[in-house]
Amino acid sequence: MAAKYKILIVDDEYLVRRGLRETVDWSVLDAEIVAECENGRQAIAEVERCRPDLIISDVRMPVMDGLAMAEKLAEMNFDGAVIFYSGYSDFEYVRKAMEYGVSGYVLKPEENDLLTRKAAETITVLEERRKKSNALQSLSSGAAYIKEIYFRKLEEGVDDRSLRDQLSVLNISLPRSGTVLYGKALRMLDAAFEELYRALLRALDNFKAVGDCSREKFIIVTGLTDADALRECAERLYGECGKNASFACVGLSGAFGADADLCTAAAQAKAAASPVFEVGGVFSFAEAGMRGGKKLKKIAEDALALIVAHYSEKITVKWAADKLFISESHLMHEFKEETGATFNECLTYYRIAKAKELLAQGKMRINEIAAAVGFADGRYFGQVFKERVGITPSEYIDLIHEES
Repeated sequence: MAAKYKILIVDDEYLVRRGLRETVDWSVLDAEIVAECENGRQAIAEVERCRPDLIISDVRMPVMDGLAMAEKLAEMNFDGAVIFYSGYSDFEYVRKAMEYGVSGYVLKPEENDLLTRKAAETITVLEERRKKSNALQSLSSGAAYIKEIYFRKLEEGVDDRSLRDQLSVLNISLPRSGTVLYGKALRMLDAAFEELYRALLRALDNFKAVGDCSREKFIIVTGLTDADALRECAERLYGECGKNASFACVGLSGAFGADADLCTAAAQAKAAASPVFEVGGVFSFAEAGMRGGKKLKKIAEDALALIVAHYSEKITVKWAADKLFISESHLMHEFKEETGATFNECLTYYRIAKAKELLAQGKMRINEIAAAVGFADGRYFGQVFKERVGITPSEYIDLIHEES
């Protein structure tokens, strides 16, 4: 089995190269010498060919010395590490070496175990640096986002501290002031409105770039308590998204701080997104909950609870008003005032959300699903589904199969 790390030796003296090859047990570092060069110019060419992780080089060599080689490697954005192993202790050499990003400077003829220790330290630093680089690249790439496990754990109620530990390799803190979740990706940012908006647009651009925008759900979890700013943000996002993301949705959680954890806020946003925030619909379902972190008024909250509990039945605004012992007009006014949507709009959105869940499970026929979510007429269900989602139930099933 090949070693994990590749080492390139650069020295104009054959005996030095041979000594490093034969007297040092590189296997203890899970490393091996893959090439040897006599000068910096040869080394530059060899780097292109064998892509070493670590270069151990002399400083003074003919044709191209170690410092010139290090400078060239820096220009090439060499992502490995360089250790100088030299008989010259001139301070200017050391200073220049550090300037070019050289990881270490070991004087000859030190014992080999000193060089080995320095190599081990350098490899450890290199490994951590690459982990960070790979993880950050995953964050910035639309197709290579953070693994779905983070999103699932957040939904399942993973402890905030656990999630922070898992993200620590990115040097990203998990702030309570503002967090954005979109699709399977996770981004951390400040709660400033403009930054929130820009982050959402970056997310949208990424989805457009990989052709998945029409299948993604946007979930926003934010500590912002300014409902007007949130509404503006959502509307601007929709303006950018347009018809290209008819299947996407946006959810807003209530404000959360020291007394409420991120998992609760994520669940709140997810619940808001599913039934109500289809793009092209209403953006203010959870908005009232953002006003000073207050909950919806009891009338609207109870009406929503009735929708969740009885969506599969033949229910109307009058039926709900009777259940709540208030007039139909009073319920309609309070519900619209608090949620920004009508009772029937929320009922329809919730029914379609539940229908999508059943379609994804693949255990029921479309007509059976229509009846299960409260539509007596399967053809009418198909029309409403196409109007809300942008595709037919059959096309939705095909999309689910493609993704799986």
